[in-house]
Order: sequence, then structure tokens, then C-alpha cells
Amino acid sequence: MRDPSSINPGLPPRWRDRILARYRALGWRGFIRLYGLLKPPAGRREIQVRTRYGTQFLVSPWDSVDSHVIAEGFYESEVLEALRPALAAPDAVLWVIGANFGLHAVTAKALYPHARVVAFEPSPAMGARFIDHCFLNDVEIDLHAYALSEHAGFLPFHANASGNPGMSTLHPSAGFSYDHRFFVATNSPARVITEGLAPAPTALLVDAEGAEEEIMRGFGAHLAAPTLRHIVFEAPNEFLTQRDPLALHELVTAGGFTLEKLERREKTAHALSNFVAVKR
Repeated sequence: MRDPSSINPGLPPRWRDRILARYRALGWRGFIRLYGLLKPPAGRREIQVRTRYGTQFLVSPWDSVDSHVIAEGFYESEVLEALRPALAAPDAVLWVIGANFGLHAVTAKALYPHARVVAFEPSPAMGARFIDHCFLNDVEIDLHAYALSEHAGFLPFHANASGNPGMSTLHPSAGFSYDHRFFVATNSPARVITEGLAPAPTALLVDAEGAEEEIMRGFGAHLAAPTLRHIVFEAPNEFLTQRDPLALHELVTAGGFTLEKLERREKTAHALSNFVAVKR
């Protein structure tokens, strides 16, 4: 095992992180001043926290997802819980599409070491954090540093460096500002499978900020494969009742899946919800 401290130069003693995490979670005043005292500019600026599942991550108290991990012990834990039956299977292969800094992928691998976890994350900044967290938790995950889409090629990627890096996307939202725009390589899931770049998944976690439909379409016939039994993805809250977007609903149901809306377990409610599709 590689010593995690070797990839975290200047990481303060854990007691500092525990104090800062507790202070931030309680919402006490004076956090910025305390943060400045305990996190000198020459050292690592993130706070090391332990999730309720026992995994550890280096998080920023200023970022949206990270703040939920600090305050509530995880972010969208309903996603992980919905994937547990798939991860427990002896042949489990989980694809995490839009892996971000690795919260779900790393925790899934730590809880189910026998499972093969394959992550796709085109953002260089998030990819670097992802690798840090793999070492920090002593897990081995295949990381593909490109985006999945319907076709192979190159597409503009809109990214945020801070605030809410999880909103980084191939499909920018109207009225939402992004810090960076650059091109990333894309590949189709079908091509990844047929060319042997990754084993075919038995479960999918898709968090692609609006690219879900084209990713599903990019699987082609593989979406209906009997070995693919679970998909968790994000869609508008009314996805089941209004079937919007219709094309995404038709793709999933045509693959032989039944749909269910997941109830949020943390204070993360917004215009989108997570849904699980299960092939009975």
C-alpha cells in the first residue's frame, strides 16, 4: 500500500481537520478566521473528512458537494444504497460516468472490494482529485479521462474550478456561468466495450449534467444486455409522471428496465432527482 501522506504534502495533523469539519458542520460564526489559522497557505488547503461509510476525502468547505459531505457525512447516499444489490453480485462491474472527485466510485470500491469499478471523468482537475482519493483509501479503480457520448470525437466542455465543480458539463445550463471552456475527447460506451477498453457494466451510475440521453444512446444494443441490471441516473423531478425528457424515458424502458424515483437522504433537494432502473 502506498502511504497516502506521500501524495498529500503539507497535510495538517488530523485534529485540525476534525475541528474545522465540526465547526463547519455546525455553522458556527468565525469559520473563515479559524480556517485561516489552521490552514496555512503553504500547506494543503482541503479538509480531510471521513464519510459515514468510512471512506476519506479531501474536500473544500467552499464547494457545494464537499460542504454536504462535511455537514452530513455524504452526498446523495440514496445513489449508493440503490446500487448495493448490484455491487454485492460476484460479477459486479460498476461504471461511474461523471465520477467527479470519486465520492461514489471510491466508496463503492471500498465497501465491495471484489467489484470492478470503472470511472469516467473528463475534467483534469477532478481527475487529479480522484486519483488522490484512490490512494487515500487504498483502492484500485480504472479511470478513463474522457467523456462518454453518443459518438467518438471532441466536444467543448464547460467547467468550474470552485463553487460547484460538479456542474461541469458538455451541456451548459442557460444562465449558469462557468470558469473554463476547453475541448475534451469523447467516446461511445459501445465502442469502449467492443474495443475492450473496459468490461461491460452490470451497473451504471450516470451523473453527466444533461448528457444522460446521448450516453444511453451511445450504448446501442448493450443497453438491453441481460448482464446490465441496474442504472442510476439524474433527471427532472417529474421524470416518471411526465416522461420528460421522453427520449431518455423510452431508451431506458426499451432496454427492459422498470423505473423508481429515489428519496433523498441528505438536504440536497433541487430541480433534479435520482432514479433507479432495474432489469427484473
